[in-house]
Amino acid sequence: QDIFMSRTAEFADVVLPGAPSVEKEGTFVNTERRIQHFSPAMKPLGDCRPDWEIFTDLAARLGHPWHYPNPGAIMAEAAGIAEIFAGVSYEQLVGWQSQLWPVSAAGESTPRLYTERFNFPDGKARLYPLSWQPPAEQEDSQYNLLLNNGRMLEHFQSMNQTGQGGRMMSLSPNAFVEISPELAAERALNEGEWVRITSRRGSLDVPVVITERVAGNVLFMPIHHGKDGVNALTGEHHDPDVNTPAYKEIAVNMKRVDRRSQPNPVPLHNFRHGSRTPLDHLPIEHKWQQAGYREPPEHVEKPEKL
Repeated sequence: QDIFMSRTAEFADVVLPGAPSVEKEGTFVNTERRIQHFSPAMKPLGDCRPDWEIFTDLAARLGHPWHYPNPGAIMAEAAGIAEIFAGVSYEQLVGWQSQLWPVSAAGESTPRLYTERFNFPDGKARLYPLSWQPPAEQEDSQYNLLLNNGRMLEHFQSMNQTGQGGRMMSLSPNAFVEISPELAAERALNEGEWVRITSRRGSLDVPVVITERVAGNVLFMPIHHGKDGVNALTGEHHDPDVNTPAYKEIAVNMKRVDRRSQPNPVPLHNFRHGSRTPLDHLPIEHKWQQAGYREPPEHVEKPEKL
């Protein structure tokens, strides 16, 4: 099931056409434990259907007629099964409202998860002191630079979604590597010239972007640009305590490639060439001015209005 023929969907025997969030009703829960309701902004295009309809219909064909009339009925069943969702309901969520699980059967949210005790038999938290350890991969005489990597504002992950739009792709159509002005001067590199970034596992050719966003011998590459991207350079090493991959610990070397320069590796209309306008606060008071917004009950804590 997907909203377009992604690279993953191309391997499937059957692809069920799902609808994106702007074409369906439902809820989502964020990492704050906040449950929020969303409504469709438009009808599903073509043969697309909301996922709850697809799964309900599929279950019926497999001999399990669920007969759900809408997503609210599914949420009601979840609230009847999961204790932490006991008081969650669409009636409480619609109109710019939200709830934070655990939600009591009376509809009361839990803004702070642990106020009296933690979820252990003795009620105490489990703390694990850690000692700093040097990175598992460090630079040496052969791999004398460090490569960092991360996201760009306009793209999401491997661009399965953001890579489908012409305007989105026009902002940053190709991979690149950012190097500091100091390193560019030391290596006699100009903007748009191609280099080969090589780690202990693989190589990748990319054009150079010279910027003060990075400093010294640290490079930066976006993670988004396909199978030939930064994943070719990363390794299997990981944090010894929490087992998260150490994708940002990459020792590399950089050599010039004899290839025609690429003008403006980051196009001039990209956000990175604009002036930053940082907010001095999070304008949540705008939400409180929405028509139909209801103040939370007295016992529910919320930030002061700014």
